[in-house]
Amino acid sequence: MPASDEQILELVRRLPGVLTAEFLSAKDREALPRLATPASGENRGVAEALNRSRVLCLFKDSRFRPPGEATLLLVDEHEAVLGREIVPGETPPDRAGRRFAFLGKDFVLFADRKPTGRLRFLLPPVRFPELEGLPGLEEVVSASPDTPQDEYLRKRLNVPTGSQYASILLGYDVRNP
Repeated sequence: MPASDEQILELVRRLPGVLTAEFLSAKDREALPRLATPASGENRGVAEALNRSRVLCLFKDSRFRPPGEATLLLVDEHEAVLGREIVPGETPPDRAGRRFAFLGKDFVLFADRKPTGRLRFLLPPVRFPELEGLPGLEEVVSASPDTPQDEYLRKRLNVPTGSQYASILLGYDVRNP
């Protein structure tokens, strides 16, 4: 039997570092795409989360686990990855056989890759392992909203402004029994 929305919401709320979590209304789901800031990059993760049948927003603090994969990529027009975020706990690339440079302390540029056309930042959908494998759930993705989307969600869920908390959208589909 599939996990209910209430069970999933309770599970997410109990995760270490989660301040609050709520399902988004249809109004919220319509508002968020209009608030996107395409000039800062393509937020494919938010678009994919919003395309799922169920979407919730959670706010987390520093106790929440780090992402298991890069949340920011630099890609060319063919989506070849030319740079990416180094996530906390990840070993930086090995210098043997690769040419790369760090941009800050947590972003690496791959100098041995030749770009084609225009470059852009891409925020991909990211796995959310806590929900993967739950009965009846499929296509689970999470994403970090753009700043105006985050501000909207803070107001909606009564979360204080500032950098203490960050928002994550979590989308999934429910498999028909």
